[in-house]
Amino acid sequence: MKNNFTKEQLRIKAIELFNNKWNISEICKTLNCSRRWFYKWLKRYKNDQSGCWYVEESRRPKTKKKKIGSNTELLVLETRKQLMSTAFMQYGPQAIFYHLKMRNIAPPPVWSIARILQQNKVTHIKRPDTYKAKGKKYPYAYLLSQQMDFVGPRYLYSKTRYYFLNLICCDTHYAQVSALESQGSNNVCNSLIRFWKTAGIPDFLQMDNDLSFWGSLIRPTALGKVIRVCLLHKVTPVFIPIREPWRNGIIEHFNNTMQAAVLNSERFDNIDQIQASADRFCQIHNQNHYYSTQDGKTPEQCRKHLNYPLVVLREDYRLPDKPLALSEGEIHVIRFVRSDLKFNIFGLSFILPEETQYEYIKGVILTSEHKLKIFKEQKLITEFKF
Repeated sequence: MKNNFTKEQLRIKAIELFNNKWNISEICKTLNCSRRWFYKWLKRYKNDQSGCWYVEESRRPKTKKKKIGSNTELLVLETRKQLMSTAFMQYGPQAIFYHLKMRNIAPPPVWSIARILQQNKVTHIKRPDTYKAKGKKYPYAYLLSQQMDFVGPRYLYSKTRYYFLNLICCDTHYAQVSALESQGSNNVCNSLIRFWKTAGIPDFLQMDNDLSFWGSLIRPTALGKVIRVCLLHKVTPVFIPIREPWRNGIIEHFNNTMQAAVLNSERFDNIDQIQASADRFCQIHNQNHYYSTQDGKTPEQCRKHLNYPLVVLREDYRLPDKPLALSEGEIHVIRFVRSDLKFNIFGLSFILPEETQYEYIKGVILTSEHKLKIFKEQKLITEFKF
């Protein structure tokens, strides 16, 4: 029967049957409609019996979206051009927002700025989401820590090889870039000392398993100069799991930003020019790059806001010329233990109990006791001579 009526006739017929004392179930069955549909039009009928209650009402939104003003749009685009014209400056929606705020101009929301850039087709293609590790929980995090990483090798047009050694404070994103001719431990130690004179000495220094950080594969228990410098200044070295660079995620993200800014800016003839460009980038990064994880503060602003408690080295400090003795302290080595139950430390293997299989395990080397203690989270599992 439903197909014999138009929509409006069907609504009128349903109310006529209701007024004729038909049962609602019979009305719905006869007209092949739902009870919800019937009650909707019954309510409309009772509210407006003499009017056109059976006519469909407009479904247009009652409020219109506020259109972004042309002046605001022009301001955003001009600010972006201004930021792009300055070397190493950020020029995304968040950078534009904070730049306008610093000029005492009330900025539109970040999402509005992003929409303006998208409408004017001046946005970059968004990279796919970075890989997120799945599976086992990684239970080891460190406060008052810094991260260190090598980038390279890279090559000049003269085929001269060089490396970047990057350091960053995890709490403030304050960073330093050093352009080095080699990965030698002396270069690493000098870069550390230079960084600690400005950023301060951390409690922990987290790094990957680059051999120049550890020392030697021939004598892996004779800990290298980088570790000795750390222990001399009461810094605990932390070595992340093998082939898991995302555990150093802060410095890895900084590496990408640094390379895109420095290496694409100009052509270099020697390493001194690269170092000068890297220093300019670090100055702009530390003073002008805004981080959402820091409530929109730059690294310098965050250091002042946190009243960063790290003690800085004296400006006239120099490393001793004589070989460094091994100071008392701890060295943390984190590994993912697989089915062979081996805990590997730069060529040394230690067989662990079965409860450590497919788990992240932390080895703590105690230099004063010459021991390697194995922990699963906070639980001591076993220990070895080292």
